[in-house]
Amino acid sequence: MPGFQDQTYVEAVDRLVSLYEEPFGGKKRGRFRISMKLLRSLCGQRRVWPEQMEAIRRALYERGYLLVDMETYCVVVSQQTFISYRRVNEAGLASVLGMSALDATEFASDNDNQGKQ
Repeated sequence: MPGFQDQTYVEAVDRLVSLYEEPFGGKKRGRFRISMKLLRSLCGQRRVWPEQMEAIRRALYERGYLLVDMETYCVVVSQQTFISYRRVNEAGLASVLGMSALDATEFASDNDNQGKQ
C-alpha cells in the first residue's frame, strides 16, 4: 500500500506491545482496547487500510499477541491468555448438539474438509 512502509507498522507494533507491558487503567500490564482513532494516530495516518491492519495483526502474532478488530476499536491480547481455555472434542460437541459421537465426528470432519477446498 502506497505510503505505508514496513517500518511504520513495525513502530506501531512496538508501541502496542509496550502498551501491553506498561501499567495503566489500574492494571500492571495486560490486555487493552484502543480506539481506531488512536490506532490511526499511532500509525501516523488518517486511515488504516485492511492490508495495513493485516500487516499489524501478523506482526503482533509473530510477537505472541493477537489483534482483534471490533470495527470501532481493536483489542490487543496475549496468545497465552487462551492456553487454559476449555477444548471441545467430538463427545462434547455431540452432547451439546444432541447428536451421536459418530455424527459429531463426521460433522467435524466435513467442516475441516470444507475449509480445505
